[in-house]
Amino acid sequence: MATRQAPGNRRAAAERSAAPKRTARPRQRAVPPLGAAGSAVKQGISTSMKGLEKIEREIARLVRRTVADALHAGGAVGHNLGSVVRDVVTGAIQATGQAGTELAVSIKGVSRGAVVGVHDAQGDIGKAGAEIVKTAMKQAHKVGADVALVARRAIEGIAAGVRESGGNVAEIAKATVQVALLTASDIGKLAMHAVKQILAGAAEGLDEIAKVRQAGTARATKATPAARPVAGKRPAAPVRVRAARAG
Repeated sequence: MATRQAPGNRRAAAERSAAPKRTARPRQRAVPPLGAAGSAVKQGISTSMKGLEKIEREIARLVRRTVADALHAGGAVGHNLGSVVRDVVTGAIQATGQAGTELAVSIKGVSRGAVVGVHDAQGDIGKAGAEIVKTAMKQAHKVGADVALVARRAIEGIAAGVRESGGNVAEIAKATVQVALLTASDIGKLAMHAVKQILAGAAEGLDEIAKVRQAGTARATKATPAARPVAGKRPAAPVRVRAARAG
């Protein structure tokens, strides 16, 4: 003979069955604490990276001012753009070699500053980007630097400059990647292979970054409600001010 459950017991059983089941979370492995040596290295690298970022900003500021002044002084921006950009990038690479610093560190700041300087002079930043990456790669090949790495850092600097100037990052990045590949083919097969490897997905990655930024801007615009007029109230009429007549 079946036993009947009390109403209270049936309600409690139903609530237990309806309650969401807890899933076991995977345990995260604890990161071992750093010793004195590890902490010192971590702090030193962090300080060095901040120092490199500061150097890049200073280089970009100097190049931006120099490019803009040179283009304004020349008058015909479109005619002088290529020669000014080539001269600035070549001078920066020569200065890097004399100072004994890594070219890949400085070329990003040079590229960024050159693009923004061209924008300040109302020049074609797409044309400037192509000239920057081409000149940087050829000069890197002459001094025996890593052509592929210089190409990537130059394109990163160009993208940063285009973004700062409000241009189309994805479009110009794709164009500069194509210029980099053509320049590498002129240098040689080894350079072409290395540039293909290091630039693989560079334009696509920058395109995705641009899409994410645009989506975020669109969401922020939709989230901000437009001001609506209050029902029953008319907008205030513009106040007209009459000039006083001379007595």
